Amino acid sequence: MNHFHQFLASIFVAWCLTASSVLALQFEVSATSITIQSALKGSPEIASFYRERNFEPIWTNRDAASTGRIISFIEAIESAPKHGLPFGEAESRRIKEIISLPRSALSVGLAEAELSRMFVSFASTLITGAVNPNSVVRNIYRHRAPPDAATLLAGITAENPSRFISGLAPASQQYAALRKELMRLDQVIRGVGWGPTVDAESLRIGDDGQSVIQLRNRLIRMGYLGRTSNPNFNSSLEFAVKRFQHRHGLTEDGIVGPTTLSAINATPQQRRRQVIAALERERWLNQSLGEEHVLVNIANFHADVISSGKSIFSTRVVVGKSSANRQTPEFSNQMTYFVINPTWHVPRSIATEEILPKLQADRFAESSIVIYSENNERLDRPEINFDQYSSRHFPLFFKQPPGPSNALGQVKFMFPNEFSVYMHDTPQKSLFLRDQRDFSHGCIRLHRAADFARFLLARTVDDDPETYFKRAIARGRELVVTLPKAMPVHITYQTAFVDSTGRIQYRNDIYERDEAIFEGLERFNLIKS
Repeated sequence: MNHFHQFLASIFVAWCLTASSVLALQFEVSATSITIQSALKGSPEIASFYRERNFEPIWTNRDAASTGRIISFIEAIESAPKHGLPFGEAESRRIKEIISLPRSALSVGLAEAELSRMFVSFASTLITGAVNPNSVVRNIYRHRAPPDAATLLAGITAENPSRFISGLAPASQQYAALRKELMRLDQVIRGVGWGPTVDAESLRIGDDGQSVIQLRNRLIRMGYLGRTSNPNFNSSLEFAVKRFQHRHGLTEDGIVGPTTLSAINATPQQRRRQVIAALERERWLNQSLGEEHVLVNIANFHADVISSGKSIFSTRVVVGKSSANRQTPEFSNQMTYFVINPTWHVPRSIATEEILPKLQADRFAESSIVIYSENNERLDRPEINFDQYSSRHFPLFFKQPPGPSNALGQVKFMFPNEFSVYMHDTPQKSLFLRDQRDFSHGCIRLHRAADFARFLLARTVDDDPETYFKRAIARGRELVVTLPKAMPVHITYQTAFVDSTGRIQYRNDIYERDEAIFEGLERFNLIKS
């Protein structure tokens, strides 16, 4: 064979080898694509993302972009506890195991599918929370629109992965402040804590002894009192107690009674659980709440109108009792109108459980209540045999017309919902002086209801709001005022939150909802989800 034929032979061999490598690579790519497609049969949104890119991997290509995504994902997973999420190490190890498996078309395809599922689950958790609010606790009704999986995967491929992931969690000031408080509590727990609890029934200025020293030391470690060795309950300690009471929604009298003592003796672990539940609720509300909206915090017994992130109207509230069938639910809706001089259409439960027994004992009890038949005919009390009725057989309707004794007071504010919950005035003003204000049947009573009506009238009518409201009240008839623009109302339940000055506040878990949320978070499994 001459040199020319040898040259042709070498070219042919090289071509065959190259063609063989290309064919092998094409086969491997095809097999990987088939594996990804098969592995994602139960995840149509993720499969759609890959179909759009011809099943090209985003995690398992051994290039700089894929490596950067993996590193960012691992770092984000490991920092999940800083968001109050109970995962991190196990999930990080799983990612490292996946990318360390021997490479084959099958293993690469399966790894790609699992990593994308884990990422979508993790990203969705950061955006809308880990726990389904509608199943974890009765009386929580939150609509969480699930993030689009394809959009999440497109985001991690199109942007800087670390920056993209950091932008998923809520950007609210509350969320950032709660995360900061969580880190502070973790440091306290890792350190010496807050020291021994205070063993006393009641303490006040002028007292001394071991209990006062326990109180002094605990308030120092909590940050309410500067370092001192004074063993007496002096004015400085009294001021520290008042600061503590202010931060816990208690009467600021400087006296350490049973309620204040219980709050002081709470452990940092208990406060940590409250913060974790609060962070999850912030993720549930990770959406536009409206440029101007009403925010009711049940646990704080307070309502605010928030505009551009600041409170422009504030009032104390009374909320539902802690019994299961009286609790105020958590939900969002739109306030569309309010009623001056409202008629109270007595709910059936109140009519049968509370008013009917009184009428059976004295038919002239509850004299302001007017009684109607099923046909809406007004009935005279002497003609009614109340003993024949019960909660099961009750063909009557009770109404209370407008007036000074009306249970709804002078005005009610309507955001129509399936729970028949609304905000209203009340003649029982003394209840607003209590620290814990859970006395209603589920609706929300406003301390400054008339002021709130005037606040809304200022943006609704052309007349002077004060004059308009007084004239409407004087007429004594129902007047419906339609809002020119619906105002979002968000009823939430935050036992840990940050006030307008940036200071952390804690409240009692009166409905015992936080623990259920915390336990739901602990059951969440990112790997299997």
